[in-house]
Amino acid sequence: MLRVDEDSLTLHLEVSLATAEPALVTDIRCGDAAARRRAVAQLARHLAVRLRCYDILADEPAAMAGTLPLFPDA
Repeated sequence: MLRVDEDSLTLHLEVSLATAEPALVTDIRCGDAAARRRAVAQLARHLAVRLRCYDILADEPAAMAGTLPLFPDA
């Protein structure tokens, strides 16, 4: 099974979250369930857009020949 390099993924997620609008992060704690769902969906969309530009490679020698998908099939 191909694995995503956790250190690289963590770094990319940190950068993506750091560049998110502060309202997206704070609205997740909102008491209104609808506003919370919207904030979660917008933050997920932001992360997906940001992560499209990264190549996240595993340390496995067989996987070094190409780019791995972010969520490989099991």
